[in-house]
Amino acid sequence: MIKMHPGPTQMAVTHVQDVVSSFELFIPDDIQKIILDFTKIEARRVFEEGWKEMDQTQLRAYFGFLILAGVFRSKGESTESPWDAETGRELFRATMSLENFHIISRIIRFDNREMTN
Repeated sequence: MIKMHPGPTQMAVTHVQDVVSSFELFIPDDIQKIILDFTKIEARRVFEEGWKEMDQTQLRAYFGFLILAGVFRSKGESTESPWDAETGRELFRATMSLENFHIISRIIRFDNREMTN
């Protein structure tokens, strides 16, 4: 039987200095680079020359948005709702435009059917 205590591990405590370093415990730089590389390939396939290349800052903002949606318990909420001027959350609007979120979501996706073909 493995007995664990709740809270951050000793490794996490010694490796976290700021928000970025804590984020990198979940998605390390090398994984972010792989995501960016494959995003570039997929975006060129879908949007051809109309794609404005995404950088690591935009990728982190996108994942941060998804994390915040979970924190705010946005499950079941419409995609447009966080951007609503009256009922939405200013933080979401400040992160990225709804259009940009839709574009990135279209490119970064996991589709089981593609994995089995």
